[in-house]
Amino acid sequence: MKALYVPLMVIFLLLHITVPGQKKGEIFSYTNNTGYSVDDVFLTAEIPDDGGLYLLFSDGKEIPSQIITEKGKRFAAFTLNFAAGETKLIEIKKGDFANRPAYKARTYAELSMKQTNVYYDGRFRGDRFVNVQKITVPAIHKDHDALFRYEGPGWESEKVAYRFYLDWRNATDIFGKKTNELILHTVGVHDTVAKDDSYHTMQPWGMDIYKVGSTLGLGSVGMWKNASVQRVSVTDSIWCEIAENGPVRSMVRTSYFGWNVSGSRNNLITDYSITAGSRLTYAVQKITPSQDTLVTGFPKAKRTSYFTEPGEGEWGYIALYGTQTLVNDHDNMGIAIFYKKSQSAAITEDSQSHVILFKPGQTEISYYFCAAWEQELSGIKSESEFREYLNQTLMLLNNPITIKLQ
Repeated sequence: MKALYVPLMVIFLLLHITVPGQKKGEIFSYTNNTGYSVDDVFLTAEIPDDGGLYLLFSDGKEIPSQIITEKGKRFAAFTLNFAAGETKLIEIKKGDFANRPAYKARTYAELSMKQTNVYYDGRFRGDRFVNVQKITVPAIHKDHDALFRYEGPGWESEKVAYRFYLDWRNATDIFGKKTNELILHTVGVHDTVAKDDSYHTMQPWGMDIYKVGSTLGLGSVGMWKNASVQRVSVTDSIWCEIAENGPVRSMVRTSYFGWNVSGSRNNLITDYSITAGSRLTYAVQKITPSQDTLVTGFPKAKRTSYFTEPGEGEWGYIALYGTQTLVNDHDNMGIAIFYKKSQSAAITEDSQSHVILFKPGQTEISYYFCAAWEQELSGIKSESEFREYLNQTLMLLNNPITIKLQ
């Protein structure tokens, strides 16, 4: 496939390639099975569970990596660029923590809040926010009470930043970026009164560009009741943590205990992660018990084109493109959700949103969501470019990178 918009039309995906526990100096080949170039493909290789440091090399040069843990196993996480049909060799070597390399951060996640615990007239008082690793959300917390900087956790790559409201709304929002730098640590640092927040107007880095309203926002999870979406609004308690914050991947994890929807009570764990060079957020939702119908989706918008692509493989998508930002009436953005057909029950809608229904009885579902704003550096400028980006992403999801031991 002709790569018309490189680097604009490159693909950024989370592909978990599991490799058996490594021995020192083992070499593996990774092959791009598509007919076009792809950049910043996220890959993982399992490493020994010995607490040691492992480094990755390609063509004799060290490549940035990050050690992560998933389901009790350790992995080296990294990204690679591929030409169409290209195979690359990766050597995995034991490293030394005393000489651990410092890689440039290409992702970031944070949760920043006030520490004074002074609360009156419906707001938390104080003149600064402090980053925290994990917290139990105070029971008195509500929307617009100035507890959290930009109202909850945020996560970003060079391309785009996301946040969600850590309150009864639990909806995901979009920060459009006009720079390839990481910017979240600078956003809203002086917005301490929850009024006229700076990011609602254009800043040198960009702004909050998405209208969430009373919907899920982009890609948040909810439940389907009485033919409409119910958000994660009523809970016994909420726990939130920055689960990862590394050069290759960053992740926000939130646990909701006693989520109550029309008398049905559930516990929900939500992971949102982003990888270097990617627009995509990878969402993993784990629920117990699992008899209810989980949903995700995004708001309807006037002056937009809605389109779906069920695809020929396991993955499909729903998408919206057009003038759906808060910038002005002619500013364009594309949004999309990629879903597994084996997990989904139907594509539908309610009065406010386009919706994906997931099959009940599943304890875990996963999907991706993304936003592409036309004012990004080298951004996607038209609906046709956005459709091409989506279709190439879909092709890579359905034809993932393959790996072999040499």
